[in-house]
Amino acid sequence: MPLFTPALPAPLPPIRRFRAHEIAEWAGDARHIVLDFGKVLIDIEPRLSAEAFTALGARPTFTVGELGYKTHNAYQAIETDAISSAEFRGAFRQHLRYAAADSSIDRAWNALLLDLQPWLMGQLRALGQNYTLHILSNTNRIHIDEVKRRLGLRAYAEFTRCFQNVFYSYDLGLRKPDPSIYQAVDRHLGLKDPSQVFFLDDNAANVEAALQHGWKAKQFI
Repeated sequence: MPLFTPALPAPLPPIRRFRAHEIAEWAGDARHIVLDFGKVLIDIEPRLSAEAFTALGARPTFTVGELGYKTHNAYQAIETDAISSAEFRGAFRQHLRYAAADSSIDRAWNALLLDLQPWLMGQLRALGQNYTLHILSNTNRIHIDEVKRRLGLRAYAEFTRCFQNVFYSYDLGLRKPDPSIYQAVDRHLGLKDPSQVFFLDDNAANVEAALQHGWKAKQFI
């Protein structure tokens, strides 16, 4: 999921409608379709988290790139499980003027998460009739726990059953666009020919890295 900046960026456009027939046209003769999560399957609006953290006392020009924990960039570190959720919250507290409970920090961090498209499940099932589907997302435990809470465990399980694999960066210990993450997915799938994969992501750098790796790929904007 992309970096939010509490410096109040311009709002992102609404998520593009997920259409199985359109994605199948892009995927062509690929066997596997690998989908990003944020801005492909779930809509996000980083401005909402930016505003929430400003309300907690972060200065308006503060950006998540300033978050540090020991020798780590905290944002990248939580997405590769190099630091815990507690350590990530601690990094945020250093930039807040007011005392903030864990729940307040989590609420602000999760504010960017919006909704799954109401037609998504039907489109995923249709797409899954001809392709094997997977998720590959840069994300963190705080966000995914919130997605599970909002959907409910039963609905979340139904959603993930649409996919053969759900690859979250914090489970793999790697983030896109690191070339190693695409190699790790190939190994997990037992693929010798990367061109059997079609990848859809809203981030241009992630798409370019996938193309360099040998996957078919398209930016979803």
